[in-house]
Amino acid sequence: MIKSTVFGVAVTFIALYHGYETRPTLGGAARATTHIVVISSLTVLALDFLLTALMFNK
Repeated sequence: MIKSTVFGVAVTFIALYHGYETRPTLGGAARATTHIVVISSLTVLALDFLLTALMFNK
């Protein structure tokens, strides 16, 4: 539950930031969507590694 909440918050803020910073054109929306998917995927991967290390640290 903790990890999924952290992932959801991170992806939401990434999407909000890129949504506000994009140009209001069709190309701008397509480029922003691509950036959101790539950055969100890498962020979730990095957060998963960090949270797993913190949760299972003995």
